[in-house]
Amino acid sequence: MKVIIAEKPKAASKIAYALKAKPKRKGKVTIFEGEKLIIVPSVGHIFTLAEKNQSFDYPVFDIEWKPVFEVNKTSYFAKPYFAVIKNILKEAEELIVATDFDTEGTLIGYNIFRFLSEFSENEVKRMKFSTLTSKELQQAYENLIDFDKGNAYAGELRHKLDWIYGINLSRALMKSLATQNIRRVMSIGRVQGPTLALVAKKEKEIEEFVPKPYFELWIKIKNTNFEYEKNPIEEEEEALKLKDKVGKEAKVIEYSKEIKKVPPFPPFDLTSLQVEAAKYLRFSPSKTLKIAQSLYESGYISYPRTSSQKLPPSIGYKRIIEKLAKYYKEAEKLLEKPYLKPIEGKKDDPAHPAIYPTGNMGKMEEEEKKLFELIVRRFISVFYDFMEKEEIRAKVESNDLLFKAKGQKIKSKGWLEVYNYYKFEEKEIDEFKEGELEKISKVELKKKKTKPPKRYTSSSLITELERKSLGTKATRSHIIDTLFRRQYFEGGSIKLTEFGGAVYRTLKKYVPKILDEKLTREIEEDMEKVSNLKLNANVVFEKGKKTLEEILKEFKENEEKIGEELLKNLPKKRFYYGKKKKK
Repeated sequence: MKVIIAEKPKAASKIAYALKAKPKRKGKVTIFEGEKLIIVPSVGHIFTLAEKNQSFDYPVFDIEWKPVFEVNKTSYFAKPYFAVIKNILKEAEELIVATDFDTEGTLIGYNIFRFLSEFSENEVKRMKFSTLTSKELQQAYENLIDFDKGNAYAGELRHKLDWIYGINLSRALMKSLATQNIRRVMSIGRVQGPTLALVAKKEKEIEEFVPKPYFELWIKIKNTNFEYEKNPIEEEEEALKLKDKVGKEAKVIEYSKEIKKVPPFPPFDLTSLQVEAAKYLRFSPSKTLKIAQSLYESGYISYPRTSSQKLPPSIGYKRIIEKLAKYYKEAEKLLEKPYLKPIEGKKDDPAHPAIYPTGNMGKMEEEEKKLFELIVRRFISVFYDFMEKEEIRAKVESNDLLFKAKGQKIKSKGWLEVYNYYKFEEKEIDEFKEGELEKISKVELKKKKTKPPKRYTSSSLITELERKSLGTKATRSHIIDTLFRRQYFEGGSIKLTEFGGAVYRTLKKYVPKILDEKLTREIEEDMEKVSNLKLNANVVFEKGKKTLEEILKEFKENEEKIGEELLKNLPKKRFYYGKKKKK
């Protein structure tokens, strides 16, 4: 008897359909039975980390895995799944984990078989797939691989480190406020801290920014504006002298036209999808991930939690495009090509390819349709011809001063026909002949001021976190949402609240390691090595634990001072004043 563990009921039904297994009710749970085969769903994580002995103080490091329904009443729905999985695993002669192929998905399967069965990790097999399409699921079943231990060890390590950092640091913050008789839910963690610091530093740059005046010199010939080649000019006196030096005529010393080919944007990884969805659809990063996950579970797109911008031939370009061609005339055009080769980006992910549509379509909610359309058009566009633009450059000279103008226009749309979200700005300039003198109709000196740095948006902050290797593709949007919920951030252009600023300044003063991105990045790099089986998970955990103990020691020593400083900036709502402390 083979037993396949799926991550969720919807995934189980897709696997069952692919393997011709029939549904069967076991109490509240639907399992699927085939020939000497049972497919049983989990409901995501059915185990969670918790203290062995409940407490409310810190530090706490004595933790264990427990069934989620024993820890959280809202997870009681997982209890029947837990019971069914446990009973079925008693009958299993072979076990196959078919959860998502990443650290989270693998950890779900790892916890199930090590706590609910007698199977060891060396006995368990793995289905690896990036879409929930029948063909790929059948191939994954026919080509089982060894269980991905590295993902399991890294997943458990991340959970344990995030738990001890999150619980201990958050309790430390709340205990500091409790010294001032204030009860308030607060949080900080090993990635939340550096994220808060990024926004705080940006806020400081903006606050300390002093605008500086500068000047730009322009002339007009016919209907074309020419910019002085050495703009900007810092000193007003110099700018005025240059303006006076400009003659009444200018000699054309260069006029050229050049056709340039512009490749399409690479396929979506999760971060670029979140950025584009924010830009064109006004979806928050967490909303984009939620919708993308739903599209994946419906079998419409590939696995969204990927860092890859690669599309391997094994996904079947032609087969997907033939399916899309029924709905998209732009896809139909591709079938005329003698061969299909996508433009790809530099980023890669050993677990999954870039995000792509499977070619399957069905009923979708309105927001799902919008995100699906974005993904489809991006996918089709990577097979299209390059966009061709004509660049026109002109350069003129007046009394030894050089001025330049640049225009551009589309000669061939190429991939722009498909990816119509991107708006190409055409700019016309007049025709000129080299060597001719032209009359200058206008000389203009523009006075401007330097602008402060732009604040982060949720999508640009996610991009920055990725660039700095802080957090993971799956957790970054959740971390940002948490900082908003805690009232540390506000606004679409993320602004640090007074309270968020107080939390940052206080932590920086007394426990700066909490905000240290270098420390967090080192942990992330170590976890990557654990995933690749190049480093022992216990070694990394003990290293992280030791650092946390040092931080918590500093926190304990300054608990009351931290509480006093936080109290000064506490928002006037959503908290409770306790009784006054007796002196």
